[in-house]
Order: sequence, then C-alpha cells, then structure tokens
Amino acid sequence: MAIYLSCEWFVNAVEWLGERLNVGKMAVGTILAAFGTALPESVVTLVAVTTGATAEAKNIGVGAAMGGPLALATVAYGVTGAMLLLKRRKDRAAALDAGRRMPALVDAGAAGPDRFGPPSGEAEQALGSEADMKRLAKDQTWFLPIFIVKVALGLVAFAFKPVLGLLFFAAYAVYFWREIRGGQDEDGEQEELEPLKFQPKAACPATWAVIAQTLVTLAVIFFATQLFVKQLDAIGPMIGLSASVTALLLSPIATELPEIMNAVIWVRQGKTKLALANIS
Repeated sequence: MAIYLSCEWFVNAVEWLGERLNVGKMAVGTILAAFGTALPESVVTLVAVTTGATAEAKNIGVGAAMGGPLALATVAYGVTGAMLLLKRRKDRAAALDAGRRMPALVDAGAAGPDRFGPPSGEAEQALGSEADMKRLAKDQTWFLPIFIVKVALGLVAFAFKPVLGLLFFAAYAVYFWREIRGGQDEDGEQEELEPLKFQPKAACPATWAVIAQTLVTLAVIFFATQLFVKQLDAIGPMIGLSASVTALLLSPIATELPEIMNAVIWVRQGKTKLALANIS
C-alpha cells in the first residue's frame, strides 16, 4: 500500500517535472519516471555486489540485475495488458449505458454510428497512435541488443570484463540525451495536469514543490521497496527456495513494483502512452 500510494504521488509530481523541463510525455515515462522507479533494484544490485561477503549475497545482486527485465517483460506487461482490457470494457459499458439513456437521440439519428459505441479503429488505437508505437518500438531496439550483449558477457570470463560496464553507462547516456533533446511530442498534444498534491489549490505549482514531492515520494518508494525485498529474502528459505531462485524471481518482482504501480495508475487515468513508456 505504501508503494502504491507513493507511486500515485510520484506520477503526479513527475508529470509536472516533465512540464517544467519541457520534455514530451514519452520522455516523462521512459526517462524521468523510469529512472526514479529503477532506483530500488539498482541499489539492491550495487549494495549486494560491492559489499556482499558471500557468494549468496552477490547472487542477490546478479538476480536483481537479470531478473528485473524478466519481471518487466512478463509480470509488468501482463498486468498492464489486463488493465488496458478492463479499462476498454469499462469504457464500452459506459458508452452503451449512455446510449440506452438517450434513445431519442439515437432514434432521431442525431448521433453517428460510433456516437455511443466503440470509436472507429478502437482496436488499432487501443495502445496509442502509430507514432506512439514507433517510439515504443525504438525503445525496444535500444534495450534488446544491449540486454543480449549483457547476457552473453555473463557466459564468458576475461580480466577486463568489469570495465565494459562503462559501455552500458555510455549507451544509456546517449539514449537519455536523445530522449530529453526530443522536447515536446510531435503531435503537440497538450493535456491538463492534475493539481500537484503538495499544492492542490495552485493552478501552476511552484518548482520547489514539484521537486520536493518528487524526492519525498522517491524516498518512500525506496525504503518501502527495500523492506519488501528483505521480507521476500526471508520468505524464500522458509518455503524451500534457494538464494539464487529468490534473487532471480522474488526480489525482482518486489523491486519492479513501482514500475508496475505507475503503469496501473496511468492506465486508470487514461494515459496509456505514459504507462507503456514507463515499463518499456
């Protein structure tokens, strides 16, 4: 509950932060939100690998790094897809209910064939426009080759392999720069943002309030996730799971909860573009 509620406040703050930085909605999901919610698994990996005294402790770090993408590609996409289907069903039911309440308009032909039913091309537009899909596909073309190389490097041993980690930082720096430099979305779509939670009565909140809400919610997400991971690490041996299995399967699900919760919140708000960008 702490993770979910703090994620609600976080997505509220990060949308205003994106507006302040003049970046498009896709960049808000792929860069700002994703970078913040990736902190838990990043810290788990860093602490376990650099300070772990045993092989099992280091396995937790490796599992967090390798299991994170696995959890996103399965659990996160599954939850987001289910939320999209539920939302579409709810929207259809609301449209049909509106049509039943206004039979006179329908009989008189005042409404077109799609006035109270699903809009034309709904199936094609369920996940966004063609431009949105191209942006998401571009994210995958960045991620998949890099992840494949990372997995391949894990299968071989050579002395200077740790230095290659700098290449991953460089690749992300290039991706970060390209996304931020992209500015506003090409469609120029402007969407009214919900009031900032820290200043609910302000039409345009102060920059300090946006930054403060972002940092506070990130801190809550971080500590709540760490607590959740520790509980899972304790539960694993209790149910007979090895440390490696716990690190690869249970811990990543816990550390990826912020991304999953962000996607659920954005889908519920009708912001599918942000939801998909965040988990991509």
